[in-house]
Amino acid sequence: MYATLLACATLFGGAIPSRGANARWFELGHRVVARIAETRLTPHAAAAVRDLLGGQSMADASAWADLIRGRRPDTSPLHFVNIPLNATAYDSARDCRASCIISAIENERRTLADPAASTVERAEALRFLIHLIADLHQPLHVSDNGDKGGNLTQVQFAGKGTNLHKVWDGELIEAAGMDDAAYLGRLRQQMATQDLTAFETGSVVDWAMEGHRVAAENAYRIPRNRHLDEAYLDANLPVVDLAIIKAGVRLAKVLNDALASYQPARAGPSLGPGMYSDREAAAHAGEEAMVVGTVVTVHRTDSGNLYLNFGADYPHQTFSGAILEPRDPALQKLDGLIGKRVGIRGRIRIYKGQAEVLIERRDQIIEVP
Repeated sequence: MYATLLACATLFGGAIPSRGANARWFELGHRVVARIAETRLTPHAAAAVRDLLGGQSMADASAWADLIRGRRPDTSPLHFVNIPLNATAYDSARDCRASCIISAIENERRTLADPAASTVERAEALRFLIHLIADLHQPLHVSDNGDKGGNLTQVQFAGKGTNLHKVWDGELIEAAGMDDAAYLGRLRQQMATQDLTAFETGSVVDWAMEGHRVAAENAYRIPRNRHLDEAYLDANLPVVDLAIIKAGVRLAKVLNDALASYQPARAGPSLGPGMYSDREAAAHAGEEAMVVGTVVTVHRTDSGNLYLNFGADYPHQTFSGAILEPRDPALQKLDGLIGKRVGIRGRIRIYKGQAEVLIERRDQIIEVP
């Protein structure tokens, strides 16, 4: 939701020609939702989250579902649902014919709770839930007035031209002049006086329709000249505050329930200093290290790049060794590594939501016991 609200400059940001391309909150909002949820996890659920995310924080994982959309365009419809603004109820046959945020949350919740699902599948479900439950609480992710969720409704806000979706995706929060620490502090003060357990009730559809009402009663109440002034900000920033709080509380509830019986996978061989498993790599972005795991596939792109994918096949891999336009013959014949336990040395980075190390020399790749 409040990409904008979430002011995470990533969750809902960006002017977009189509609903699918613009369906995200600014990064700030997503991080704040995740941080609120972290404080309400049971000790068991918190340990399960750490295990599934390989030590990465929920806040750092919160933008993943947006970042992978370039590589996985089929996931774009999962970020919103087109409930007509004049509708009084959700109709799955009308609003979610193939897939939408409501069906996606239910599907990912089942996967996360399923002990028969693989660790890779459950980790991906967790990452989706962290993001999508926040998106669900952005009113313009659950409503449509024939304008692609506000993306086609042009307005003036804070002295510049924008669209209504972006205003609710994060520009309301940005106009208030708060960074994430200040915004989280503001919300914590409000939470201290609220009955937070009351927010946990209801279904995913109930939560979507709650946001839909906000869209009709607040977001789309704009003046004829479409200039959103300080009065619009003052009236709606508290609405955003409450939505983000509810998103964090409800995310924690979903995770506590889904992870109640989670048992971590048997620990692999202990690694030495400066060495991380493929599942831990994302938590150590920026470090020079060795990432160790099993190569599942060697993926070649049409542009000539080559990727050693760990943990699962592309595009569900846990980590990749990326070889861009390999010219060294020794870096072009790596199919023999499939199924082997391998370490890759280099600086870990996050690229489009995935952890990877750039490989420039064959000696960066080491077979390990």
